[in-house]
Amino acid sequence: MTTEPLKLGIALPAYGLHLDIGHAAMWLGVGAALATAQDKIRLHWMAEYHINGIDLCRNVATYDAMKAGCDWVFMIDADTFHRSMGANGVAEAIGDAGVDIVQMIRDADRSATASIENGTVVLHPIVPPGQYSGVGLVGAPVRGRGGSQGVCVQSREGKAWGLDALRGRIQPVGRIGGACIGVNLNWLRKHWPKPPWFEMQHDYSERPRTACGEDYSVCDGIYQRGGVVLCDGRFVPEHVDRRRLVGESER
Repeated sequence: MTTEPLKLGIALPAYGLHLDIGHAAMWLGVGAALATAQDKIRLHWMAEYHINGIDLCRNVATYDAMKAGCDWVFMIDADTFHRSMGANGVAEAIGDAGVDIVQMIRDADRSATASIENGTVVLHPIVPPGQYSGVGLVGAPVRGRGGSQGVCVQSREGKAWGLDALRGRIQPVGRIGGACIGVNLNWLRKHWPKPPWFEMQHDYSERPRTACGEDYSVCDGIYQRGGVVLCDGRFVPEHVDRRRLVGESER
């Protein structure tokens, strides 16, 4: 009995169709990783989006990936990229960054990480079987713009997580920022088939403001439907100043 490889979609929110140069090496790495894992995961669909606002953009991308027949869609913003770094900040092989991203999707899909013990592949569950209806979304903890150590990750109670508590492990979290995420489209088809999935939620009780961004709201919706959200802290993507996307110098 064989298992069909996951059909991966890739969506790039890229306003003005600008991408940071850091994307170049990352996509070479993703291509290399996918080429060596075609029996497990394959690129099925890819698109760039110039749509404002970000909630509409993410909903359209999710809808298009579902219609294309993808199992998962990986979204990474134009000002965010991952490069695998070794000791003293020296970049490792280009393919390593792609392996990190592909492994994030594969492990989230099976709700387990794999290790080799005595020559045998052993799966270690991330989410206890039967506790949730499945993993709806996984994301990496993205640093704030300009090298900030802050990350947009919260517990179910709304408490902010620090990077030290996230780094190097995969674990359920309450909410995670949407700059580098994978969305389980098979889970959506079964438990949340109709949009909107991403929705800005505003608080108009006093001065109008955004009380909950589209990324946090989709996490809330997944938990409301019995799913779980994961943070994969085995890699931490960069989040650059947006001025780099339009050619302005950083100050």
